[in-house]
Amino acid sequence: MEENSNIENSEQVIQARPPKSFTVTLLLNFFLGVLGIHRFYTGYTLIGIIQLLTLGGCGIWSLIDYVMLVSNKFKDSEEQPLADYNKNLAIASLVVFIISIWIVILAD
Repeated sequence: MEENSNIENSEQVIQARPPKSFTVTLLLNFFLGVLGIHRFYTGYTLIGIIQLLTLGGCGIWSLIDYVMLVSNKFKDSEEQPLADYNKNLAIASLVVFIISIWIVILAD
């Protein structure tokens, strides 16, 4: 009788890994997005390799990922939302991105 209760109590508990950080993913995408490093970090290894080889789909794929990150729609490979979403950081990075694009355009 005691053995049966031990068997029932010894069931394996599958623990999900903690979600990936929004801040780390955003910074990786912002600075290394064309290399797909943020995809490796969030568990999308195959997509990360493809982005690395295509330079983020000539920048288009990394830009789409950036918009998804800022709008809090990006999920890790286990379909978990990213932890510690910070709306102020997302807006600040968007402002810096727009100013950077504007400076590049005006530099010509």
